[in-house]
Amino acid sequence: MLDGTLSQTGRIWHQVNLTVSANGHTHTIPFLVCPIGNTPAILGMTWLTQESPLIDWSLGTVTFPEQVQIASEEEADPDPLADLPEQYHEFAKVFGEEEFKVLPPHRNMI
Repeated sequence: MLDGTLSQTGRIWHQVNLTVSANGHTHTIPFLVCPIGNTPAILGMTWLTQESPLIDWSLGTVTFPEQVQIASEEEADPDPLADLPEQYHEFAKVFGEEEFKVLPPHRNMI
């Protein structure tokens, strides 16, 4: 049992995979079927660690935080100099792909 003692009500009968929907999230969770008294279900540490739900113990609720995209990949600009003022075009090489891959020269520190 959860406290480390052996179940007094019997052994595990079998395992079933149940689809559980909560807060717009659908999960298939393997449940072990056994008599556990008046407790409807026990969510294991494996599932809790994997899903990381927010648990409000005082309200007895389990919710899932909204997944918010904080960044996205964009296509490279085919003509990066188009919006750059002409007086800066001579410096464009410094910010180019080839220069990006090169480390600056080593400088001795005193």
